[in-house]
Amino acid sequence: MTTYNHEQVGKALQFLRQGLHRYVEQKMQAAYPGTWITKVRDCLKDILRKRPVQDALREDVAVALSIVLRQWDEVFKATLSRAEHGLVSELIDVRNRWAHQSTFTSEDAYRATDSVVRLLAAIGAPEASDAEGLKHEMLRSLLKEQSRPETSNPVSSERETQARERLAELLKRLPFRNALLLSRALTHRSYIFEHPTETEGDNEQLEFLGDSVLGFLAGDYLCRRFPGRSEQELTLRRSSLVDNAQLAEFSKELNLGQWILLGNGEELTGGRTKPSLLSNIFEAVIGAYYLDSDIESVRELVEPLFDQIAGRSPTKTSAPSPTHLVDPKGRLQHYALAEHSVCPQYVVINESGPDHDRTRTVEAQIAGKVYGVGTARGKCKEAEKRAAIDALSKLGLL
Repeated sequence: MTTYNHEQVGKALQFLRQGLHRYVEQKMQAAYPGTWITKVRDCLKDILRKRPVQDALREDVAVALSIVLRQWDEVFKATLSRAEHGLVSELIDVRNRWAHQSTFTSEDAYRATDSVVRLLAAIGAPEASDAEGLKHEMLRSLLKEQSRPETSNPVSSERETQARERLAELLKRLPFRNALLLSRALTHRSYIFEHPTETEGDNEQLEFLGDSVLGFLAGDYLCRRFPGRSEQELTLRRSSLVDNAQLAEFSKELNLGQWILLGNGEELTGGRTKPSLLSNIFEAVIGAYYLDSDIESVRELVEPLFDQIAGRSPTKTSAPSPTHLVDPKGRLQHYALAEHSVCPQYVVINESGPDHDRTRTVEAQIAGKVYGVGTARGKCKEAEKRAAIDALSKLGLL
């Protein structure tokens, strides 16, 4: 496992090196026309030694990261946030540990890759997409590792028994081998906030994974059922299969609301029947089932659900509302790369409410210009999605 994690961290750092050296060179040239190479050599004498500046930038990510730190106030503070300054410092440490063959736990490796993705996205580097794919792979490996009995808490056997007893009726429909994994998929973050030591964790990572699994299976299903149809029609049909409202209906069909572990506040405000929460729970259960079994088992579960609605006409009158569009962030990224050669950035401009139930407002920015704004409770991804939808609407791309 150590060798694997070292290799994966190395891949992440390679993506960072490819994207960051262009950004740093461009910013330094703009700040110091004609003299930027001298400026870099002066501030990095201890690192460069006799290496040519441009070669060092291309070959060693530590050089680019160090330039950002040492030229922060003069050059990079204008385009990177204080949080991104922290990412640079963190990634210098990651690079040094990697260079010295240090051990990376799966959690360490995932966090390092996540930081790479965030920094690449912040500078608008196209390598952010490749790094995001690597991050998805590492998340899946991490979740599988966490679900193994040998890596679980010493009391997991007792908890497994308790979970199997509590979820006995649901397990008849969802034959999980690891009941704790199903229990985790049904655990809302509000419950963790009030009962931090009573479960294996909340369902947010599983929700993230389930979203990807459902998107893939829906696309595969539609290509097989409707061969030769246009991309536009298939996109509309996929939206009808996996938008938030429909996933909430699937959740109701499995009666998942009955089994959710909720905090008192969420319980009192009707969390068990909230469409957004039910949609998230369904995604988490799908992610957990994928880890517990395999993609074919998930396919057998969801395709009968897809069959119930796939025949609906994907006309504009039956198409999903804009708030339920599939992958608006991906569509906005496609536009940004095609028109501006950068990735969109999502910047939180306001937060309010308790830690376990924050409301966030996010701007979707392209090349420093605000294209859309979105506000949502819960995780940043929903606010980012709404900001992307707002941007697509203003661009006339909906």
